[in-house]
Amino acid sequence: MADIYSIERPVEYYQVDLTRKLSLAMMLNLAILCSRMQGEHLKVGYRETDRRGLGWVILQYDVKILRRPKLGEQITIETKAGEWGSYFAKRGFYFKDAAGEVIVDMDSLWALIDLDSRRMIKLPLDLVQPYGGEEKKRLEKMVRIPKIKDEPVEMDKPYQVRFLDIDGNRHVNNSKYLEWMVDVLPLDFLKGHEPTGFSIRYENEVHYGHQVDSQVIMGDNETKHRVLNGDKTAAEAIIHWADAQDK
Repeated sequence: MADIYSIERPVEYYQVDLTRKLSLAMMLNLAILCSRMQGEHLKVGYRETDRRGLGWVILQYDVKILRRPKLGEQITIETKAGEWGSYFAKRGFYFKDAAGEVIVDMDSLWALIDLDSRRMIKLPLDLVQPYGGEEKKRLEKMVRIPKIKDEPVEMDKPYQVRFLDIDGNRHVNNSKYLEWMVDVLPLDFLKGHEPTGFSIRYENEVHYGHQVDSQVIMGDNETKHRVLNGDKTAAEAIIHWADAQDK
């Protein structure tokens, strides 16, 4: 059985948006922080993967949001390994409030790449077994994210990839895609709506110096997103929303 690892943190001013609630991108950053700290605790963290020239990458997040924690609120982030197979591993996260109630439920799918070839490798047992979890031949599928195909894009915005957008795996940090996706939405929409969940899938790496295009199609209670790097889709997402007064 997988061991649960947890960290406690207050929600800081630099982690919130104009609503003074934890931003969607920072949810991902805090999850990665918790995962990284567990890896270091088990002595199979980034020091060991760096030594082997390897890096963990996230392929998809599925997130349910009961409510976003507010500025100054003390939260606990818990994580434990889920199912894993030859090339992929799942990991769950729970964000809990001071009363121990789950307020954010997050599932994620991971792979391990060779940092030089940028190719996925078979998961070494000595890097995955310490986390626990259950080995399976076939993992349960993540949420299916609808693709933007022939639909007319309603809004788009270009972004130049900066040095500070790049992480230790030498590509754009996964939270940056979500920032680009949310930033393209109209301010009035963001003020009047509260996210209740999202799924984001990463398809092709983006590197320093690239210019990407963040595109969105608006729906009644959801927005469909795509980040393009030239003619390649870098990431796709769907974000679910509710009226702010209802949350």
